[in-house]
Amino acid sequence: MPAASGLAELLDRLITLEPPRNSVGPGAVSPSDLDRLYRAARHQVKRPLADGAADLLLRRVRAGDRLLLTTGLVAPGIPRGETDGPAGAVALARAMILGRRVRVVLVTEASAVPVLEGAADALAASEGDRARWRADLTVLAFPSDPQAATVEARRLWRALQPSALVSVEKLGPNAKGVIHNMLGQDVTATQARTDRLFPLARRARVLTVGIGDRGNEIGLGGLLPRAGRCACPCGGSVACVIRAEVPVVAFSSNWGAYGVAAAIAVRLGQPGLLHQASSEAHILRRMVRAGAVDGITRRRTPTVDGGGLPLQTAIVGLLGALVTPGFGPPGRKHPRRTPK
Repeated sequence: MPAASGLAELLDRLITLEPPRNSVGPGAVSPSDLDRLYRAARHQVKRPLADGAADLLLRRVRAGDRLLLTTGLVAPGIPRGETDGPAGAVALARAMILGRRVRVVLVTEASAVPVLEGAADALAASEGDRARWRADLTVLAFPSDPQAATVEARRLWRALQPSALVSVEKLGPNAKGVIHNMLGQDVTATQARTDRLFPLARRARVLTVGIGDRGNEIGLGGLLPRAGRCACPCGGSVACVIRAEVPVVAFSSNWGAYGVAAAIAVRLGQPGLLHQASSEAHILRRMVRAGAVDGITRRRTPTVDGGGLPLQTAIVGLLGALVTPGFGPPGRKHPRRTPK
């Protein structure tokens, strides 16, 4: 069932909510930048972003298909990746596996594989439904060397023939082929070059979704035409040029992925496809034990972009409230948790 327009707008408002400045780190995205990104994405998509992505995923990915996901950000001070991105990617993978009965392959940096595996295991354990979806999620390492990445992208594409390609907080190259972090530093050498997958998707006319929060992520190409200059010798913009059919902009990329999962839950009438707030805490703590850090503070704490654990669980709880029966079709009863 389609999400009501009011609910679809609420999902976008929640995932782009600006928390009080004392609840996030000083490097968090500014309200003006977030608003500019969001307005540009809405102009492209012509509808609420999270529900728009959910609609197309459910239309174009069928039972038995393969969905290809990518996430991960490895850089100096972030040797195993950050907490933003992997949690959202795993939660979205679970929603699609349970809701659409698909198989998901998640590609990332080699050093971030244990973080992704840990996040998936923590989510399955917390929700109590491991047997229903965990075996259908595979996490693979992807090369950082551009030539090796091009070869691997072609091989993986031929092997999987995915019905959709989704990026969650995955940095991509600017017009000069250089990848930058939020500080404008060149981090090209340490990134899994999954941007090589997107031209293959475009040629195959496969759905692409890009979830990000700053404009330097894969899928948000063209949203920041006047982005600031970088801090490296390339002299280019920090903005990624890789476009997606549906860009989803949020305060953090995790929130964007959760918004899409919530919209999928509403459309399928299965609230349990969105994980519980308690599971969010388990995911983040497990990721930190596996070596993930907060991308802003660079500390091994269960925080995201400087925002504390209570803030992360609150957002998931609020999204969960939106997908409960009170916001859905009248007279329909849904359990909060997906049945085992």
